Amino acid sequence: MKRELRRIRPIRREDVQGMHVWELDEEIAMASGITKPRSLEVFQTMYEKYFLKVSDSLQLYSIVLDGRVIGRAELGLIDRENGHAAFGIVIGERMSWGKGYGKEAILELLDVAFNELYLHKVYCEVYTFNKRSLNMMHSLGFSQDGILRDHEFFHEAYHDLAVFSMLDTEFRAGFE
Repeated sequence: MKRELRRIRPIRREDVQGMHVWELDEEIAMASGITKPRSLEVFQTMYEKYFLKVSDSLQLYSIVLDGRVIGRAELGLIDRENGHAAFGIVIGERMSWGKGYGKEAILELLDVAFNELYLHKVYCEVYTFNKRSLNMMHSLGFSQDGILRDHEFFHEAYHDLAVFSMLDTEFRAGFE
């Protein structure tokens, strides 16, 4: 994927307040596993730690469309020794759902992971009730590595998580 990044950019402090609104959206919170939305102050404090570079195992990005932030993407649990990281994404602006922006952002995130950080594998966990995300992982060519049964308890029930991964060689074969 030898192209200039268009959809994602490093997160900025001024992006955070708008992102807090997404956490308050019940449907987005459910898909993200948020059981109790945090206050704006707690939310901003969490991000401030990131901006102070408390850890180098997390990289946060804003997903931008026409100059406005429509979502967030992250590479987390970055393990340089073993060459892997987890990723997550949310399109918080509802009118941008279903238009391919999430898919574009994931491809750009994979480009960063494999061609800038030189990781070997990127993986994610998706709730099995989140059909849109499951379909996206399959359409992008991720391998479903398994199901973590009854893995997380929230909203009065246990939920399964599907684990997906992509290797650097698979990314290069399919997207470069």
